Amino acid sequence: MIIHERIEARKIAKLALAEVRNIIAKEEEEKALDRMREESEAKAWDRAEARLKEEGERIEKADVEKAMERIRREKEEREKMAEKAKIEKDEEKEKPEKDKKPHDKPVDAEGRKAEKDGKGKEAKKTKKKQ
Repeated sequence: MIIHERIEARKIAKLALAEVRNIIAKEEEEKALDRMREESEAKAWDRAEARLKEEGERIEKADVEKAMERIRREKEEREKMAEKAKIEKDEEKEKPEKDKKPHDKPVDAEGRKAEKDGKGKEAKKTKKKQ
């Protein structure tokens, strides 16, 4: 009977050992699953962070492009205004010249208009003397 008890004890020990190994395997499997879950979460966070970074860069790039377009338009407007001001200035310079009436009669050395056909003051004086 001692032999039978020993065999029975061995069977119980083997079953207990198998159960312990089974429990340890399950715990290791759970740990592996936890690690995989944590890695998946970390990868998901990394992907989300990368998407956010890309989105932020895209938005920043769009903002920079809008700012550059605004600056370009403002520069064009300033250039148009400067060109318009220059044209107006040139027109103002030409306007006084156009407003001046051309002299039909030549001006003599003393700054007086010379009359044509002897109708000037000198011509009148000479006519009186005659």
